[in-house]
Amino acid sequence: MQYSYLELAQLLISQIQSEQYRVGERLPSVRTLAKMYQLSPSTAVRCYRHLENQGFINAQSKSGMYVADWKLLYSQNYSLQAKAGLYSSSGAIQLPRNKAAMVLTQQPSPKGDAHHNKHRIAPPVYEELMSLQHRMSQLYELTEQPLKWQLHLASADPNWYACKKLAQLLKQALVVHPHLLGQYPNGSGWPELKQALSQWMRSFGLDLSENELLITNGSTEATSLALQAVAQPGDCIAVESPVYFGVLQTIEKLGLKAIEIPCNAGTGLSLEALKYALEHQGSIKAVVAMSSFQNPTGSCMPDSHKKKLLKLIGKHQIMLIEDDVFGDLSHQVERPTPIKVWDKHERVIYIGSCSKSLAPGFRIGWIAGGRYHAAIKSLKLSYSLVSPLLEQVALAEFIKGGDMALHLRQLRQRLASNVGLAVKAVAQYFPYGTKVISPAGGWWLWLELPLSISSLSLLKLAIANSISFTPGMVFTNTGKFNHHLRINYARPWVEIEMALQKLGQLAHQQSTNH
Repeated sequence: MQYSYLELAQLLISQIQSEQYRVGERLPSVRTLAKMYQLSPSTAVRCYRHLENQGFINAQSKSGMYVADWKLLYSQNYSLQAKAGLYSSSGAIQLPRNKAAMVLTQQPSPKGDAHHNKHRIAPPVYEELMSLQHRMSQLYELTEQPLKWQLHLASADPNWYACKKLAQLLKQALVVHPHLLGQYPNGSGWPELKQALSQWMRSFGLDLSENELLITNGSTEATSLALQAVAQPGDCIAVESPVYFGVLQTIEKLGLKAIEIPCNAGTGLSLEALKYALEHQGSIKAVVAMSSFQNPTGSCMPDSHKKKLLKLIGKHQIMLIEDDVFGDLSHQVERPTPIKVWDKHERVIYIGSCSKSLAPGFRIGWIAGGRYHAAIKSLKLSYSLVSPLLEQVALAEFIKGGDMALHLRQLRQRLASNVGLAVKAVAQYFPYGTKVISPAGGWWLWLELPLSISSLSLLKLAIANSISFTPGMVFTNTGKFNHHLRINYARPWVEIEMALQKLGQLAHQQSTNH
């Protein structure tokens, strides 16, 4: 019998569910599978990619395809997905019908829905079957060249930051504290910075003393220290899905395992799915979550959701690592309340940073470790000893002088003015069927393209036209987001509109070709 890739995928699913292939078992190679069923290698690749998208298999670079722990995500009747309201039986993400998710309303193709459905296939891109590190290497290679429209960047336009004021404060720090260049700094951070941070965080309800804060080299180091404190190699860490790829890289580097929990556009991390995972995966030691303006979706948890999450981790006696680096980038006047505010039992490790909101070049972060603070401080001393002091001195003066509030107000206004324009531009320029999450804060648009368009293939075409963005495949280890992409709109609007118009044309071109 000559199988289509979907028919073969369904056959393999039935074999996996009946345990003819057990969890962790290696599947036949692409060449062997093609020979077994008299198929072309490209059909076998598409079959495996489809199974990876559904969560039944995992690809391991230079090793092959292995049966995933599909029972964790797929109960017999897909009960988890039905309860969470996020996954259909096909495994496709269903964006909730609320104001946080919007289906674009461009006119449909004159050929009608039948023509559109006929071409809903995943294009054969071999690179998407590789490991996260391999995919990130690909991305860096593609985007390291000078490009006209760099929509993949994790920062706003340099002119949107208080660079001149910070430069003045750095010069002042050199004059007042020249001895800092001639000594190894010690301790947990510049005392005046920790005092300033403590006072500033009280403005949004977070009451942390300077003794509860540790200054780090950005949030990446803070996340790594927190994970090392709460888990050992082989342990599992629950993360949002999609999730910032830096978290996945850190987890992999530390020998930990990421358990991906669906992220809802309106409320963030799915508590139903997390509850199921905690009840069926005993080795989960912590949850890593961006409670405010998650990367890449821009979603923000309501306060009620945050409190329920805190209650859930308390019930299972695990830790929550709250990454609040985008918390200052609300599109509204008020800043969201961190989960740490309601933490009465020191189960939340709180992480903040100035790299997103104030000065990407400073690489200054901070962490409040709760019951693990002493262990995190010890790890910091052995990991990188200390963080540079001159930047800490300048940042302390910036906050104490009242400049932080003014800067953040201006930055938020710029972001808020661009986001509506960017959503409308996607509706105007991108193919029919494109979906976009309108974020509550931050500077990302998270797009879902029609299934005929691979975001990696689109990226390669975009790079050739001097445009970059971040493809969805790097925000997961499961391959669920091959038709998604993240776009940064924190640039002057004229530049963003030109880039979106051109990228939309390229997406139309790829859609037509398929």
